[in-house]
Amino acid sequence: MSSSSFPAAARATLHDRAVGTLIGSAIGDAVGLYTEFLPKTRIGDLYPSGTFTLLPNPTPFARDMHRLKHVPGEWTDDTDHSLLIVLSFLHNGALEPCDVASRLHTWVLMGLRATDTPPLGLGATVGAIVRSGNYLGDPVNAAYTHWVKTGHKAAANGSLMRTHPLGVMCVHRSQEETFEMAARFSAITHVDPRCVVSCMLGTALVRALIRGEVSDEAGADSLVDTAIADYEGRIRPLWCSEGPFTTTDPALDVEELKRFTNATTLAELELDQGGIGYVLKALGAGLVLLRQALQLSRSSSTPLKTRATLFEPLITSLVLEGGDADTNACFAGALLGAYVGYSSLPTWRDGLLRGDWLLRKAEALAITLNLAEGSYDGKADTDTHLDGGRGLLTPDEVERRFMELQARMAAENTAWLAAQEPKKRKGWFERMR
Repeated sequence: MSSSSFPAAARATLHDRAVGTLIGSAIGDAVGLYTEFLPKTRIGDLYPSGTFTLLPNPTPFARDMHRLKHVPGEWTDDTDHSLLIVLSFLHNGALEPCDVASRLHTWVLMGLRATDTPPLGLGATVGAIVRSGNYLGDPVNAAYTHWVKTGHKAAANGSLMRTHPLGVMCVHRSQEETFEMAARFSAITHVDPRCVVSCMLGTALVRALIRGEVSDEAGADSLVDTAIADYEGRIRPLWCSEGPFTTTDPALDVEELKRFTNATTLAELELDQGGIGYVLKALGAGLVLLRQALQLSRSSSTPLKTRATLFEPLITSLVLEGGDADTNACFAGALLGAYVGYSSLPTWRDGLLRGDWLLRKAEALAITLNLAEGSYDGKADTDTHLDGGRGLLTPDEVERRFMELQARMAAENTAWLAAQEPKKRKGWFERMR
């Protein structure tokens, strides 16, 4: 369905939901950073209020070396990688997996040049594949080779965390085209069937939510089955004919997939237990929150008000589970953002670091897709260039920036420790009394 097929009012809704997808995912990423890698049992002590604020006085991070690299309101590699797809599309006006692979290679070396930020949070799977010698020549083959070397066990969440923008870009495309695009963009790093189907489903859900085609749990459940059928009946045979995949490679374990997609509570997913980066945990978490959102809206006597207030409590409940919380909340935030729209996102959106920059890119994408009025020239926007209009960094420059980051971390930690001394002395005096 082309944009001209949508009435003006429907087009405005599509615009709101498209922008909500990108901003919602970045919010989830930024809030999820508060508990990333933490076990649920520690979170209550570290964040006793059970809530998170990004402005005017952001909730302080728990003190550890992981969070010391960041500042509150900052998104992580999850959003960076999704932006590689957005910037590629804005620049080329087309969906080109190899171009995104090239941008991902640049990100691994020096970070996101458009925002001049370093490559923090690089996952083991993505790092190993992108650093392999043949990656730029044939990214899918490099990903496949890594998968085979790991005994076909590598099924991390690194492609699911980045592919949700494709659901926005495919809003005028068919569901079948959307499935294939998601599969191909997953395969530049993650070829395991669990990863591929997760991306297919996540991307198709975003598209369907934006278009208003999923409004209840049955609609979401139906899309799960459709994605599985499309992978088994079309994508896998196609890839086996194209290579490097073969018919002897492991097939999709549907029972395992359904165990996560059928979860009704976050507790069932054990998000903070072993294998926290498992793709099906992130997929299951997003589906649990989406179903809860759909249920809350359907059962409410004031559904518009409910939709305007559900994002924050649902994302908070997910973040309090710990584990790979930024990725889980990034994906869930994309689904919820596509459902409620930008206009119904909480005030967290105003506390995003570089949030205005991200909003401009989301609006540019909406204009490019003819979901919003205005003009935009992606080629002229230097942010969309491989070097972000800033030039590429040399290895020495990258090393210097990491040394500067370490110096900042050390200074901040020293200042924090010094601030604790008066509190310790006061506590000692009061105990002596």
